[in-house]
Amino acid sequence: MRRIGLAALVAIALAVASVAPTFAESGGGAGGDPGGKITVWCSIDSGTRVDIHGSLVVADGSHGNVELLLVGSKDGKTWKSAWEGRDIHVMKGQTTYSFFFDGNINFNHFMDFRVIGDGTFSRVINRDECGFRVPEAPATPLLLLGAFPAAGLIAVKATGVRLPLPQRNRIV
Repeated sequence: MRRIGLAALVAIALAVASVAPTFAESGGGAGGDPGGKITVWCSIDSGTRVDIHGSLVVADGSHGNVELLLVGSKDGKTWKSAWEGRDIHVMKGQTTYSFFFDGNINFNHFMDFRVIGDGTFSRVINRDECGFRVPEAPATPLLLLGAFPAAGLIAVKATGVRLPLPQRNRIV
């Protein structure tokens, strides 16, 4: 029984470790308006010019103006204005609005970027995510995916299950 408990503990630990990066990086809505969410991504325009695209989702029935501000950080803790802002006119009946920050962003001054507005904020976009450097290793979920076969072999060994060896008869 102890072996089954160990195998279950290893399986639960791997499952939690595989979804932890997703929960850690989910932005928007934390401490803000529960009906609002800002989703952002970046793309390379040409050479060193980077565009930040995104969408704002507001609660149904909202109306008025929403000001979105692009902020940057050198250390990931203190955020300063990146001198870019967008005004979005929110109308009743529409809940999703797209926005765009063009390539005039000073990517040499900040390492991380975030869009704030409507009492909520987006996830953090790192400068390297926008194509300035190639990552040296695959993403964490891909690394953890390789651990699943190893965890299965450990679980089989821990539970004492014996797998039959293949017959090695040569056919001539």
